Amino acid sequence: MRTPIALPVAAACGAAAVFGAAALASDGGGSGAESAAQVQSTNRALFAVMTGNKEVDEDGLFGAGDPNGRGSFSATVDGDQLCFGITVKNLDTPGAAHIHKGRRRQNGGIVVPLEHPSSGDPGASAGCVTVDAAITQAILRRPGRYYVNVHTAAFGAGAVRGNLFRRPR
Repeated sequence: MRTPIALPVAAACGAAAVFGAAALASDGGGSGAESAAQVQSTNRALFAVMTGNKEVDEDGLFGAGDPNGRGSFSATVDGDQLCFGITVKNLDTPGAAHIHKGRRRQNGGIVVPLEHPSSGDPGASAGCVTVDAAITQAILRRPGRYYVNVHTAAFGAGAVRGNLFRRPR
C-alpha cells in the first residue's frame, strides 16, 4: 500500500530551508564587504529529481534502479557546509545516500555521504554536513557532473538517482 508523501516532502523541504538559512546566517556577522560574485559562488541551491530509471549499470545503460522508486533532493551550499533534504517513495528501506561524481551515464565515486531516509515509502531525511570547500566549489561550478542517489538492500548500487542542477535565476 502506498502512502501519501506530501507531508514528508514538505517536512524535508522545510528542514532544508531552515538548515540552509541557518548556515547562511551563521557567517559570524562579517564586514558585509563580500562582492556579489563571492556570495553567488558560495551560497547556492542545488536540486535533483530521482528515479530508478536514471540509475545506470556498469555499461551506462539506464534503468538499473528500482522501477517504481521516486525521490527529490534539495541542498544549500555555503562555503564548506551543505545542508540538504531528501524525500523518497516506493522504495524498500534505504541503507545509504550519497552525492557521487559522475555524469548522466556514468557511475562514480562518493564525494559526499548523506543521512539516508529511515523509511522508503515514504521517507525523508535532512541535515547539514561539512564538505571540503574544493568539492563544494567543484559541485557548484558544474553540478551536472554530480549525482545524488539512495541505496537499498535490493538495489545496492542505487535504487533512485538524479543529477544535480541549479534553477536558473
